[in-house]
Amino acid sequence: MTESEQKWNLMNRRSFLKKSGKAFLGLIASGTMMGTYSYKIERFWYQIKEVRLIVKNLPQVFEGWKIVQFSDVHLGFHYGIDDFKKVVKMINKLKPDIIFFTGDLIQLGNKQPELAIPLLKELNALCGGKWAVIGNHDFYTKNDVIKVFQSADFKVLDNSHDYIEHSQQRLYIAGIDDVMYGDPDIGKAVEGVPDDSCMMLLAHEPDIADESSKYPIATQFSGHSHGGQVRIPFLGPIIRQDFEKKYVEGYYQVGESKMGLYVNRGIGTTDLPVRFFCRPEVTVFQFGL
Repeated sequence: MTESEQKWNLMNRRSFLKKSGKAFLGLIASGTMMGTYSYKIERFWYQIKEVRLIVKNLPQVFEGWKIVQFSDVHLGFHYGIDDFKKVVKMINKLKPDIIFFTGDLIQLGNKQPELAIPLLKELNALCGGKWAVIGNHDFYTKNDVIKVFQSADFKVLDNSHDYIEHSQQRLYIAGIDDVMYGDPDIGKAVEGVPDDSCMMLLAHEPDIADESSKYPIATQFSGHSHGGQVRIPFLGPIIRQDFEKKYVEGYYQVGESKMGLYVNRGIGTTDLPVRFFCRPEVTVFQFGL
């Protein structure tokens, strides 16, 4: 190899190393920026999602009523009371007639769920009250979490139902125990509700919808999935859990009855304290016929 060829190869190697170094540093910078964004920004960039909800057998007196659903706060997992205050203010500004909470108030291991009572008590539902079921993270302190909600004027449904009455018409709300660790019983929850009634179901884990669609339920409201928390374009959700493999986020029609199912992306996070292309969600439903 001539001296000029050796110099040329040396220049090429230096150029390659320089470009590779810049690319490597660029990747590190991009990764750092993405990590900062997903941890510090998107986790708290709440989306208010509006959904026009067409409901079977809805009594006309409830048309135009507004439901607000929130879910999966996971207090104690990189998320505290001060963070939750913003969500409570956001919900109250929406002036809901009914509030649904669909499980996982706390992160597993949080032994002070009572700290949430003052904020939960601040939530206002103008006409139809506040309703809740527990989730898989709530389950091991189930009784404590139920007492927290009851102290904040929520009706907690545990394989049971109740109703909202307005102008002598009734809207039934049923709820079941946690699917993952509890003893859910849909049949027991809806027992005694007239077949021609309008009934909603609160169930933390969405995939139970294949079973609940066999009952006279108009719409199921669920959480649990967090929408996947991290969503990669063209690949979809990355973080998947049991009982949310099929229904991940948004609105579905399930089974032969075409029962409505809505899966809320939740407020907090679990496993990893990040969100990417998957903002936390508060859902506003406007009833229609």
